[in-house]
Amino acid sequence: MIENDIDTGSIASVNFGIGLRSNSDLYFVPTNGGFKTALKEMTVSTVAALNAAEGDWQEYDISEDYGARRRVYCKRDNEYMTVFSTLFDAGALDDLTNLSDHVNDIEYYFTEITDDQNRRMVGVRKATQFKGTVKAKNRLARMINDTLSIIEDTVFKLDNEFDVLVTDAHVYILNDAKMQHLGEITSRVAATAKDKIQVVEDTITFLDLSRIKEKIEKHPRVARYAASIAQTPNIGNFQRAKIEELARQHGIVFKELDTGKLQCRVQDEAKLMELLDARRYHLDLANNGGDPYRATGRQKV
Repeated sequence: MIENDIDTGSIASVNFGIGLRSNSDLYFVPTNGGFKTALKEMTVSTVAALNAAEGDWQEYDISEDYGARRRVYCKRDNEYMTVFSTLFDAGALDDLTNLSDHVNDIEYYFTEITDDQNRRMVGVRKATQFKGTVKAKNRLARMINDTLSIIEDTVFKLDNEFDVLVTDAHVYILNDAKMQHLGEITSRVAATAKDKIQVVEDTITFLDLSRIKEKIEKHPRVARYAASIAQTPNIGNFQRAKIEELARQHGIVFKELDTGKLQCRVQDEAKLMELLDARRYHLDLANNGGDPYRATGRQKV
């Protein structure tokens, strides 16, 4: 899939840059040929790691608990990918020639590569290890003529892979936890949570979710469920009887309001959102009544 966005075997140019935490400013940093080669190798390793993950490519699910690596992508114009989309569109940046003076303020580093068809890709990595070796100044050593000597220069360390790759059309996610931190996903989900739960309530017209909406900004996991449910393609076809039946199996208790809508107990609100997000199911293989199950991680097959 990535191969349709860019040819990493025909890289024509490489830039290196950093993003600062304090003001979100972006800069390019001058590099030599050897460093550019290392960035190319890092990019190729990231593509290889994504392609080596099991399963088919799957679109990013905002409520998914990603464990083992998967082939995950998201459309770059997705509302939660703003940080990465802005970085991709940043264009020409000023050079930062005093990188060592900004070490403690570096949030992430990135590379911008262009292939021989002028297609671009940006690789992004949280700068934990990159700047970590700076604190080890005068504690790092190198071997010269069978003798160890202290490295007195400021030293930075590249990682083996990027956390995220960004192309014109897609964001490819290798490390979900780091992506969420860099993309400020939690705060972005919280900011839209009330709108998302309103979409769900307006579409599933037999449910009253007003109490959930009042406090959803303070509950990140429920807010993620709302964001995921709101973009479910067939949400308008959800059936009342089916939801009531599955709710009974999971101990979710409804009362019918004067409006005719169903409202669950306060203690069942998170369960209901999981149910609507297809994270609760009931399995009865032995025909003995079966058991309810909860799935924080799932993969559609």
